Amino acid sequence: KRRKMWEHALEKNFFTPEEIVSIGAPVRRTIYTASLEAHIEKLHGQLKAIGLAPVPPHKLEPYRGLNSRTAKSMVAGLHRDLTAMKSKLAAIEREVRFCKRFGSACDSSLDCVGGSTRS
Repeated sequence: KRRKMWEHALEKNFFTPEEIVSIGAPVRRTIYTASLEAHIEKLHGQLKAIGLAPVPPHKLEPYRGLNSRTAKSMVAGLHRDLTAMKSKLAAIEREVRFCKRFGSACDSSLDCVGGSTRS
């Protein structure tokens, strides 16, 4: 089976331009993989600290046989949902700041009586 090429699309998020030029791709790949593994270990520690880990095997049963493509699609969907929620939260926070700054009376839906419009 032929080995897949390393996807360099997100490389700029992890390495400076100088590092990209000066460090070879195999070394960058090793660093990237190690950083992901460390991040996953950190997340596992956080889940364990709040009592959500380890996950009982019966809760994992619905995901038996899950392939990487499906898992990536699920993660992409969660990322899209998170992005939308962050956008809505930012809009609400802007309205709250507007209402506080201009002393406008706001109703319970945070539509300010001062010209602020929701986007």
